[in-house]
Amino acid sequence: MPDALTLIKKHQAKGVFIDTNLLVLLLVGRVNPQRIPTFKRTQNFTLHDFRLLARMLKWFGSPLIATPHVLSQLSDLTDLPGEERRAARKLFKVAVETIEERYEPARHLVKHPLFERFGLSDASVAAICERNVLVLTADLQLHVALDYSGLDALNFNHVRSLPPRIWL
Repeated sequence: MPDALTLIKKHQAKGVFIDTNLLVLLLVGRVNPQRIPTFKRTQNFTLHDFRLLARMLKWFGSPLIATPHVLSQLSDLTDLPGEERRAARKLFKVAVETIEERYEPARHLVKHPLFERFGLSDASVAAICERNVLVLTADLQLHVALDYSGLDALNFNHVRSLPPRIWL
């Protein structure tokens, strides 16, 4: 298992796949950073986490990579109320226009070794990761499964412990 810094340097110019829970953090934080500790899907994160993730993404540059399955989850999981929902939908539209969407048919994903344990969306993450793409996730079980498979996956909790100077 390569350490976090090694993986980050290896994939710096190649882009990064951001898992659903971190994309939710990014979208909610861009709509209203003060909602991060109170929104049901981002309560495990802090304002510092949002800022760290935003700095990381700038450092990685483009492209941000996602699958249709992850984008669908992102749309469903950012169910903010009222005006914040409208703002989230506008930001979602902008994100979809800039994210590099990679696709694997569901009929192939249900045959993936991780499908039975993790479901369709995470199987799509693994399938993209198999194409030499770094996955950034806060999902410990998914991270362990990808790492065990010899794939490049980075747990956001490991990134939190890196010195801030690497993102400058």
